[in-house]
Amino acid sequence: MCTHALGQWTGNGRRRFSAAILAFVGAAGHAGAGNLQVEPILLEFEHTQPAQILWLSNNGTQPLHAQVRIQQWLQADGQEQLLPSNALLASPPMSEIAPGQRQLVRIVREPVIPSAGEQAFRLVVDELPDVAPVPTSAGGLQFLLRHSIPVFVLPAGTQAQRAPAGKAVNTDVGLLQGSWQPQGHSASLTLRNNGAGRIRISQVSWRSANGHRVDIIPGLLGYVLAGQQMRWTLSLPEVLAAHGTLHAKLNDDATAQALPLAGTDH
Repeated sequence: MCTHALGQWTGNGRRRFSAAILAFVGAAGHAGAGNLQVEPILLEFEHTQPAQILWLSNNGTQPLHAQVRIQQWLQADGQEQLLPSNALLASPPMSEIAPGQRQLVRIVREPVIPSAGEQAFRLVVDELPDVAPVPTSAGGLQFLLRHSIPVFVLPAGTQAQRAPAGKAVNTDVGLLQGSWQPQGHSASLTLRNNGAGRIRISQVSWRSANGHRVDIIPGLLGYVLAGQQMRWTLSLPEVLAAHGTLHAKLNDDATAQALPLAGTDH
């Protein structure tokens, strides 16, 4: 789950998002921090698994209300897209959680989804504003959290992405192809995933032919979903040397790998 960017709507109506979004709701009442916590931060359904469990916790001193929704997650024209879906259901979809308590929510596959490849969803958990906030003379803002958690439904014959105990297994970088087009202090990165499962991209860096390393994205960049394509515009901390390779860490690999991209040297 990433927390480094706020969600926004693009000009073509598609939604960009992060895993945790801090929303500001004006209120003539008390000021409160977002107290909704969610675990786990990723769900995987194996082929025969009918349900998963999500925990919602209230770390605050006042009751809170939360809503759980599930949306299909696609990447169209290199952009994130969320669509309504009934393939997964949350039970209960609405919860009131007392201070210091937590609520169990079942995420149910109904019906079982037949698919030859991995399917992706986003589980969106919203902390809802108070219906009738307690008035105060100072007024204030209410800070609310939105969590957006990746959910993956695996096809038959595949297992959850877990490396064997005691072994460092690198993701097959050959499953990716794309292009890299730096220009001044920005660059366009396009990646297509030809594999049957998603690939998470993080710790992106440029390594020039003389050994100089430039860290571009020290944390999470995002996912490239199975059989889909994603495009990012990245800010560069400095103008990059003309010759070099773009490296990134894939999934939970121990080390970064050089990405096979047009526009870079190998």
